[in-house]
Amino acid sequence: MKKLVFDTAELAAGHAADTGAALLAEKPDAVLCLAAGHTSLPVFEAFLGRGLDFSRARFVGLDEWVGVGPEVEGSCASFLERNFFSKAGVRRENIRLFNALAADLDAECAAVERQIEDWGGIDYLLLGMGMNGHLALNEPGDSFEHTAHVAELSETTKTVAPKYFSADMPPLRQGITLGVADFLRARRVQLTVFGAAKAPVVARLLELGPTTDLPATALHTLPEAELLLDAAAAGAQGTEH
Repeated sequence: MKKLVFDTAELAAGHAADTGAALLAEKPDAVLCLAAGHTSLPVFEAFLGRGLDFSRARFVGLDEWVGVGPEVEGSCASFLERNFFSKAGVRRENIRLFNALAADLDAECAAVERQIEDWGGIDYLLLGMGMNGHLALNEPGDSFEHTAHVAELSETTKTVAPKYFSADMPPLRQGITLGVADFLRARRVQLTVFGAAKAPVVARLLELGPTTDLPATALHTLPEAELLLDAAAAGAQGTEH
């Protein structure tokens, strides 16, 4: 994985937008998978600011909170809809997100995997990293061989999750998520990490080889994957862009 450090999150997002623009110019119906979270917002803004044509692009969901419907503010689906899909001219038929209310969640995981296969695989994957190094809802200790699956949330994630929801949201215990094996098959991967609060986990990510103790280290096995940092997240790592 290549480390790229930018002075600001906005500059890092501009690099991601350059990547998206080049991909869509080459393949207008590319398959994209975008993380729902605050770190993605500068990237979404950069995509939208470029006026990129997403009318033929296809989108597959990265993860969702089990038991949370797409209409609930705080769900991954609502976040993507509000901050990207509704603004980008994405066609509804070109979106396949997880149904976290499905009666059979394992069958839902299998259906999402089939959709990815039918669409020819993920062309572009935008990830964020949790405070404990998780990718999507692949928590520390989860196998790198997992494809889409139901995940037990770590205590760290359970603590962070409520910030997305209203005060009356019941405690979350599980998520439904693509697996690390899916990430490692994506054709282009960018991991964005912004802000000083993430500097300690970034330092661990850069020090460690691939280990399930820190799921993001799986991306070290992808030479062309890019770690996009702002100066704050990079800490003592220095500014390279």
